Amino acid sequence: MIKVQEYKKQRNYFENLLKRGNLGHAYLFVGQDSAGKNIFAEDICLMLTAKGFENNPNLKFIQPNAKENKYRIGIENIRDLKSFMSLKPHSGKYKLAVVENAEIISNEAANAMLKILEEPPRHSLLILVSSKPKLLPRTILSRCETVNFPPVPEVETEEMRKALGELRKVFKQSMAERIKYAKQINEKENYIELVNLWLRSLRLQLINKPASAPVLKKLLRLSHIISQPQYNHRIALENFFISL
Repeated sequence: MIKVQEYKKQRNYFENLLKRGNLGHAYLFVGQDSAGKNIFAEDICLMLTAKGFENNPNLKFIQPNAKENKYRIGIENIRDLKSFMSLKPHSGKYKLAVVENAEIISNEAANAMLKILEEPPRHSLLILVSSKPKLLPRTILSRCETVNFPPVPEVETEEMRKALGELRKVFKQSMAERIKYAKQINEKENYIELVNLWLRSLRLQLINKPASAPVLKKLLRLSHIISQPQYNHRIALENFFISL
């Protein structure tokens, strides 16, 4: 886990904004998936509401949902966000909303979010978290202040080793079994996180195992496709496993 102390510069920046009363209404946290953006967002939550993410009435955490084989942030998510931000803080001065994987927002949802950004409620802060900010509409980018999170050295975790071991088992399966596996993980809402675990683990092993490069290249392609809601993610997963 990345320690918040490693981002002393970013923390000091927000502390100074609060002291001066200059806190903006929307920020975009940009960095690699392992750069600690969500951890730092929780640190900001503590600064503003005196509580973390868990059981916090002044926090709204928006995560992508899988519906009709589309992993996306939809209009229903932004309607919930708008309703939450329109209310006064439950206690204290601020309310905070964090939108994870903001780059996979649908066009309809992006238009709804734009209205929130143009007329931000008082005493509220919106944080968008993204590893692929170029996929976000320019209208949203232009209304958020970007906070960059540089990559940090990563150590392979037990979770990553377990995920990669599962992937290697699939390598040895028949074509029919691979397609069945693709269908199974597509039905789970966390398949994007699973693909990212495979990517991160293979990147770490690439130095000692250069033979992993072709699989890593295919995983990068898969990750790009499933990060965008307009593509059929189930077919993308099937094609990846067929090509192994």
